[in-house]
Amino acid sequence: MSISEQTIAEKSRTIKIDIRSLGYGRPGLPGVGKENGCVDYFARVDPALFFENSYDAIIVADEAGRVLQANARAAQFFGYDKGTLSRASLSLLVAGITDELLRQIYSEVTKNRRYMRIQAFARHKDGNYSSVEVIVMSNMRVGGADEPICYLIRDTQLRYEAEQNLNSAYHAMDNTDAGIGVVTLQGVFSYANRALCELFSDDKNGGALVGQPLDLWLDRKKILEPMQEKIKNREPWSGEQRFLRGEKSAWLLISAVPDVNEDGELTGIVFSVRDLAERRRAEIAEQSVARNRALMESLSSVCHDLGQPATVLLTSLELLKQEKDLDAETARQMVDMSYEAALDLRRCLQELNTRRRSGAEQQEEEKEDEA
Repeated sequence: MSISEQTIAEKSRTIKIDIRSLGYGRPGLPGVGKENGCVDYFARVDPALFFENSYDAIIVADEAGRVLQANARAAQFFGYDKGTLSRASLSLLVAGITDELLRQIYSEVTKNRRYMRIQAFARHKDGNYSSVEVIVMSNMRVGGADEPICYLIRDTQLRYEAEQNLNSAYHAMDNTDAGIGVVTLQGVFSYANRALCELFSDDKNGGALVGQPLDLWLDRKKILEPMQEKIKNREPWSGEQRFLRGEKSAWLLISAVPDVNEDGELTGIVFSVRDLAERRRAEIAEQSVARNRALMESLSSVCHDLGQPATVLLTSLELLKQEKDLDAETARQMVDMSYEAALDLRRCLQELNTRRRSGAEQQEEEKEDEA
């Protein structure tokens, strides 16, 4: 369980200011040493002042991990009063402290005179936990079995949460089914996730594309240059491109946004790629089914239209064949009816042929899109 940033700030009493951006490109200032008349101010400093106000907590403990002394900030950080803290055990204050670890600390720090850096979670009196970094060192007094050990504790909860968020975001990007990449403003890969590597190179290794120019796979004039133009204006961009590599065919939907650092400077392009080939094939199949349905309905209508003139024509021909004694007028009328029925049949057949050609052309277009 993590505690809120406000609670962390109140407990640590640390004001954090980031002025790294102000130091970019600044030349180092010349130092002033003792030879230039610098006063040794450390000779005037009270060590107790350092002890009480340094770090988020400073604890002095014995070999068994019993707290011998703690500074005022430690009491505020852990939430105990100073008297209670001085009688506590390190295992109560820092999760994961065991007898075996204490023996290792004592052996490495006091006997071998080494520093130790431990990443751990602090236990607070209210039941909450926060990430801390513990620097362990001896008091540099040589000899004596009762030599105390100093634990310098720094609150790293905000950094831990930021790292966890970045780690989660990285795993999400690396395992999504969409291809995600980062390129410089010149169009050179600096990152590519597994899906993008597999799409462009059949290699899931995340470094397979790093250092390669993007225009090896995407058209420079139709895709890369319009994308760069939009990104320079800090605007999003999207487009589509048909992608062919070997026997692999895809239809790519590409979306890009500017990559901006914490100082607001434009550093590159973040883009995502999705293969729409399967969706396009499904759309084409749906269109084909709808077209075939419409064609069947049209054929039904044409067949109905063919039925009447065909019946008239067949009936007239049968009468002309069977009735030998028809008068001239009746025979002429029968011929006229047959002729009109034949014209109707020709018109229906022409309309049917036109629809057949239109359907064939649509099928060819669908085949080209699918390819």
